[in-house]
Amino acid sequence: MTSNKPAIRMLLLIINYKDIKKAHAIFASQKAPAQYLCTGEGTVTNEIIDLLGLGVSEKAILFCPVLKTQVPALFDALTEGLSLHKPNRGCAFTFPISGASAYIMKILTSSELFHEEQKEEKKEEHQMIHETKHSLLIVTINQGFSEEVMTAATTAGAAGGTVVHARRLDSKETMKKWGISIQPEKEMVYILVEQDKKTAIMKAISEQCGLLSQAQGILIAIPVDNVVGLNTDSPL
Repeated sequence: MTSNKPAIRMLLLIINYKDIKKAHAIFASQKAPAQYLCTGEGTVTNEIIDLLGLGVSEKAILFCPVLKTQVPALFDALTEGLSLHKPNRGCAFTFPISGASAYIMKILTSSELFHEEQKEEKKEEHQMIHETKHSLLIVTINQGFSEEVMTAATTAGAAGGTVVHARRLDSKETMKKWGISIQPEKEMVYILVEQDKKTAIMKAISEQCGLLSQAQGILIAIPVDNVVGLNTDSPL
């Protein structure tokens, strides 16, 4: 059974803040105009900075929904324009999303790149989850505990991550029901990991910074299907 909707990916690009204008121009040239920007801080230690290509400095994190067919050309353009093949320049990766608002869909399907996407089969997404080589871990913790998260993660094999400051907006009544104290100021840690290390890294983070700890961490994993700029073959 085929789907009437095009196959969509969320492209996430993590780069040095000074490269935002270059990245924006590349996205625009590749007909990917809908971009969302937030800032973060790299957490990679000096010993592994060359592996991940992200140092301890201010980072720009760009989210951009794109058609699956756009990804190869976008990766080529981003790699060349931002030198993602070099250390300490950043990385980009994509993961599937099941839908988007009418506004986003109108932008994506109006492109000439939209041609045979309607023929994408739903089973592809299920198959990808089992074949993916990387996962994106998103850890939400109380403010001030990102270092503990990264200590647990790197001990279990992670290269590094990016911290984004956030604020919880959920119901106080719901949190009290589950016996969780209220601390609205949060940090979100994004960690790109190899699939064969995912379970061990998630376990380490949960044991050290789980919901019942002072960090009150909540952890989710998202399968990633394309990666550029992550030099996993480099020695630690």
